Amino acid sequence: MEYEKQINEARARIDSLDASLDNQHTPFMKSQLRFAGHLLDDAESAMGHAAEAGPRDAAMWHAFADLSIQHATQIWKTIQKSVEKYGGPANVREVGGDAGHL
Repeated sequence: MEYEKQINEARARIDSLDASLDNQHTPFMKSQLRFAGHLLDDAESAMGHAAEAGPRDAAMWHAFADLSIQHATQIWKTIQKSVEKYGGPANVREVGGDAGHL
């Protein structure tokens, strides 16, 4: 149950930040947040495998879920920090790549 709570809380933070960003001005940030969501999907899947596995394999699946949650959280923290640095989502503009050509 603890993993489910961690995953749900992380997903809520990621979804909220993603919804606050603009597709035209922050496409890379939004793609990274989508990736973070996929990592949380992987963590949920790992927990399903852990429930059906023996003790040794369950530990492996739990470790995978932990790593996936940590990675997703780190992506969120990095993007959140950038958004806060520039005064909120309305002020964030990506430069380079395709961001300047949209």
